[in-house]
Amino acid sequence: MRTLATLVALFLLFSGWQYLRRHQNEGRLARVATELAQREVEVSCPGFFARLVEITPYGGWVHFDEHGRPGDKTYLAARTCRSLERLWRADEPPDFGCLLSHTCSQEIVGLVDGMVTLAHESWHLRGVTNEGQTQCYAVQTIELTTRLFGIPAADAQVVAQSVAADDAAAPRDDYHSSECRPGGRYDLAPETGAWPG
Repeated sequence: MRTLATLVALFLLFSGWQYLRRHQNEGRLARVATELAQREVEVSCPGFFARLVEITPYGGWVHFDEHGRPGDKTYLAARTCRSLERLWRADEPPDFGCLLSHTCSQEIVGLVDGMVTLAHESWHLRGVTNEGQTQCYAVQTIELTTRLFGIPAADAQVVAQSVAADDAAAPRDDYHSSECRPGGRYDLAPETGAWPG
């Protein structure tokens, strides 16, 4: 009986610790998403047991109603949440200089992908439904997104240039539009000539 009670207590402690970590991460990510979405929004990360059975090709998603209005929450995949949690829990910001030479570890690549995903979903939360347009806006605001995570300006610019170059080199599809370019239909600031933003 004592063994069972000990196991139950350990399970409850573990569950509480997992919930607290997830709640802290969601709160921090929601502050970034709120800034990008320009309205109060929430971020949901899967819990421990949901992560064990999660199967999704998507880094994140937003639900839209039948009138095309977005909900107030983005749901992020476990891998996205994990990457972004590592980013803000790190003792010091990672060095993104490896993006210039294409020698980054999978962890750094995951951090960049996570920030792009959060930026993308935040534009959905602003009401943009077209995937190519949404991704293009995410590319143009990734420098701001990176700065909101506390990354220094020089590294944020490196991330932005790398993300823009990768997007430009990607095959044109639903997520990568030919209008995502300086002066294109999805250029957020065509009058400046600055790219990605």
